[in-house]
Amino acid sequence: MAVVVNVSHRFPRTGSRAEQLAVVRGDWPVPEVDNPEAFADSDDAQELLDAADVLIAAAGNEVVDVQRITGLQVDEGGHVRFETVDEPVLVGMIGQRLRAGAAWEPGESWPVKLADAAGAVSEYLELVGEPGRGDGEPARVDAPGVPGVGAAADDPSDGLELGGFRLVLGADGNLVVTAPAGRSVTVLAAHEG
Repeated sequence: MAVVVNVSHRFPRTGSRAEQLAVVRGDWPVPEVDNPEAFADSDDAQELLDAADVLIAAAGNEVVDVQRITGLQVDEGGHVRFETVDEPVLVGMIGQRLRAGAAWEPGESWPVKLADAAGAVSEYLELVGEPGRGDGEPARVDAPGVPGVGAAADDPSDGLELGGFRLVLGADGNLVVTAPAGRSVTVLAAHEG
């Protein structure tokens, strides 16, 4: 299972990575829990512990971060703070819209949800659809030069969408990477020698 948290009003899209992670890991409430003892006795808390596998943060039902949950802490008020590490296998979810069941519907206000996914990468990816679309259809990925995927290698208008990043390999051999707001790109070049 995935724990999905609503960070709509708090996520600093242009903030530092540390600021973003502080919001994502959060201090999340558990129904009817107001202290650590109540957390230990709560069925909702037990369900959260059982589901604590992947943490998906969404703002406006768009995935802004995905983390692997490694543990959690409960504060004096019974709120949960997740301990996490980056989950590179699921980074492709970032920038995509949550599908029905994982998304918040009008009138829902509780900031924590559990989404059914059995731990397989494909099941987590099924929780999202194409960025900016509300139809829940999977995103189409064009990979120039990759047989059976997307457009032909000489069409620079298509590219690869990966975790909200857009990569386009131009006809001149140069790669153009467009990063979503608040994200960065690190380039490592191989050394000849």
